[in-house]
Amino acid sequence: MPISGRTPKDCFDKFARHVRQLCAATVSARHHLLTMRTRADDDTEMKLSFHQGEDPIAVPLKTKAHGTIYLYVGQLLRAEADGKQYRLATRAYWYRLQSQPSLAAHAAIRWEYERELDDGKHHCRHHIQQRARVDLGTASLDLNKAHVPTGWVTIEEVIRFLLVDLGVKAPCGSAWPEVLEASERKFYEEFTSKRYTPPKSRARR
Repeated sequence: MPISGRTPKDCFDKFARHVRQLCAATVSARHHLLTMRTRADDDTEMKLSFHQGEDPIAVPLKTKAHGTIYLYVGQLLRAEADGKQYRLATRAYWYRLQSQPSLAAHAAIRWEYERELDDGKHHCRHHIQQRARVDLGTASLDLNKAHVPTGWVTIEEVIRFLLVDLGVKAPCGSAWPEVLEASERKFYEEFTSKRYTPPKSRARR
């Protein structure tokens, strides 16, 4: 079932608590995810991101082969009226890997989702973009401008990429596979209508 509550704050608190615990165990125990209103006069829309004080930040992560990189997590959330309760909806997300800490820095890789596109826009709502070019036919394709389609990308999958492919060390140590699996299961089975299927490893012959 989607996240619901008697008030918008109930919805935001349930989801933020879940993601905050996950990121503290697997990404950074020093930096905290906070929800902040997007408009002072509207308590039904919040943005979730890492903060230092009241300022959103990209958090530093040490990798094996790439030195220190920076992760920005942003989710735009809205609590929509549903009878006498409110139901949480994700309006957008931005997961960015950067070489520099500034939020104005170009991302090397970014996973994005937009629930609603601006007028005149027709690109894939779920997409990945990156600072790279590939040869395609007779020309070079700029992947930083193209919106390469993806499915829904969860924060758990981004974290799995950080730990497995980039060699980031999780604060929880070797328990990270179980932490990710538990978080994914909770997200799918408590916050959506889907059932969770954990990743399986094929036995070697």
